[in-house]
Amino acid sequence: MKLNVLMLLLALVPGLTTGAELRVTPSMCALDESEDQCRVLVRLNFDADDEARYCLSIVGRGLVRCFFGDSEDLNVYVNSPEDIRFQVTADESGKSVAAAVLKVAQYQPKRHRRRYGWGLL
Repeated sequence: MKLNVLMLLLALVPGLTTGAELRVTPSMCALDESEDQCRVLVRLNFDADDEARYCLSIVGRGLVRCFFGDSEDLNVYVNSPEDIRFQVTADESGKSVAAAVLKVAQYQPKRHRRRYGWGLL
C-alpha cells in the first residue's frame, strides 16, 4: 500500500512544477576603456511547458512586452552602465517564472610587469 501511495506522489510531482527557462545571448557585455555604457542588442529565448501568457520586464526599469509561451525569440536593445536583470512573470499572478542576467564588465588590459633578472646578482 505504501509503495502505491509513493508511486502516485512521484507521478504527480512533475505536474506541479512549471518548467520555464530564460536565456540571454550574449550573456556578457565588455566595455572598452573609452565606453561608459553597454549598448547591445540581446536575444532572449524563453521556453515554457505551456502556452500561457507571460510578461518580460527589466528589473528596475519596467515592462518590455507580454507574449505567449510558444512565441519566438525576443530581441531587445539595451543601454546600461551596469548589469541588467531580465524577468519573466506569469501574466495572471505576476509570479516570477524565470530570470536571466546580462553582465556588464569594464575591460581592463592586463599590464605585464617585466623582470629584467636583477635578482640573479
